[in-house]
Amino acid sequence: MILTLVSTPIGNLEDITLRALNALKNSAIVLAEDTRVTKKLFEALEIDYSDKKIMSFNDHDQAKIPAIYRSLEGKEVTLVSDAGSPVVSDPAYPLIRYLLEAGGTLATVPGVSAPTCALELSGLPSLPNTFHGFIGRKKGEILTKFEECQSIGGLHIFFESPHRILDTIEILAEFSPESQVSVSREITKKFETTHRFLAKDFKTQEILDKGEFVFCVWFEKSSAKIAGGLDKLAQAYLDKKTPKNLAKLIAPILNLSTNEVYQKITE
Repeated sequence: MILTLVSTPIGNLEDITLRALNALKNSAIVLAEDTRVTKKLFEALEIDYSDKKIMSFNDHDQAKIPAIYRSLEGKEVTLVSDAGSPVVSDPAYPLIRYLLEAGGTLATVPGVSAPTCALELSGLPSLPNTFHGFIGRKKGEILTKFEECQSIGGLHIFFESPHRILDTIEILAEFSPESQVSVSREITKKFETTHRFLAKDFKTQEILDKGEFVFCVWFEKSSAKIAGGLDKLAQAYLDKKTPKNLAKLIAPILNLSTNEVYQKITE
């Protein structure tokens, strides 16, 4: 199988590329996240799909991948999601892995990307950056993710739903009030907006909790906090030179647990 990933507009039909337009016109077989959405896209682009085979491929079809692959083996197939790239928070990855392991060929027709647009609109340093997809639903999950991001530092990009965006930013404000934040809504659409602010000031922003959101956060790497903690541990070791205190001092440097280091020291 030759599988071509085609990125589609995320809100503005004029963002379709010439290559994507040609790929869709010339595709005989199309795997679509939602066939109804894809047919509407064809209609909007004035592409006749009466002779095309448009098949559903979404999260519910993951178990059928071997059968889908066998039925399409030796054919040229186009894969699209409802909007944007088929591999950005969409179900293409398992099929891609199966294809490559089976010796198939993979190609891409790139296009507009919400994470890239959000990065551009953020006004924040672009490197290093990490895209996480949707951040999580529970406060504990969200805090854990923010802690991971802070330990790495740099720009971190997330999708969020309209009914959780304000709660998530409030959690961020409690966790890291001085972090720089950008919240982009309805990217590429008529009512696109971007708010840029320090996390602690989020209540001063009139963020309308409707539409599709991408938010970016710049985290200063928490090396200063780590260094301060190591200073205290070093002093504790000097005050009382025990294997346990030495393990506490070395463990953060080696990225190991205190118990792991202690066991090595006392073997």
